[in-house]
Amino acid sequence: MITREATNADWKKLETFFLKIYRKNHPLHNQKFWEWQYGNPKFGRSFICLNENDEIEGHVGANFQGGIAWIINVYLTEECRGKGILARLYALARNYYPLGATAANEAGLGLYRNMRWIRYHNLVRYVKINPTIKNPNLLNVCTTINDINLPKTIILEENLKHYFDQPLLKGGVLNDGSSFISQEEVGGMRVIKFNNLDDLEHQAWKMGYNWMDYVTSWNDLQSKELEKNNWVLDYKSFIPWRLNPVEKDNFCDISFLSEQPMDKEFVVKRYFSDHGRVGSL
Repeated sequence: MITREATNADWKKLETFFLKIYRKNHPLHNQKFWEWQYGNPKFGRSFICLNENDEIEGHVGANFQGGIAWIINVYLTEECRGKGILARLYALARNYYPLGATAANEAGLGLYRNMRWIRYHNLVRYVKINPTIKNPNLLNVCTTINDINLPKTIILEENLKHYFDQPLLKGGVLNDGSSFISQEEVGGMRVIKFNNLDDLEHQAWKMGYNWMDYVTSWNDLQSKELEKNNWVLDYKSFIPWRLNPVEKDNFCDISFLSEQPMDKEFVVKRYFSDHGRVGSL
């Protein structure tokens, strides 16, 4: 078995592998999405295992944000398992940055526990509904809104600019510098970061959004501002986390782990790892 970093020249082999292991219409079936996610070594890489026929049998993805290589899109075929292949693929990612992960499934959590990773408090998601909506419910809040004029996007942060280049994602920056993802088909503004919360809310409601949400680490002190302004944790609301399609009663359940201890001030942003990609929204 050969383990190495994937390049654009590997796309056909990658496509065959992804079509075999992922559900229909998964983002990684799209070459442009793969190139966005893994084609630029500043922001992420694919690491692959190939058999003697030069076919991909294993994949580990890494998203580079916040000085961490966030491990995503991990899959090994039966042929690869139990042979130390995963450790070799993780080592390739570790050559770039220390390792971390979010949104691990049950199998992933078991793997990280066996690898003795550190698990932190799950990420938290806050939600606020436009107070002008009468008798708010799922049907009249998570509904299509029209005539949203997105402000001209001016982003100075290179990492955030890259995030906004994600295929099919619509993003914007408000007057106060707050940034967001626009999901007009379900009436929502999904906040990436904010500076002045009162200004953010005023602009969002004026633009016509029905609701907003914000995902962050439990230790993010900005959460105090959200709570003061009557934002609630998502399980106390009815706005699902997954909205493409709308999945009623689906709320935020995003694990946060790292291989080595992290600084207590470290805060996970929405655009870290892949929990904020358009396919997950």
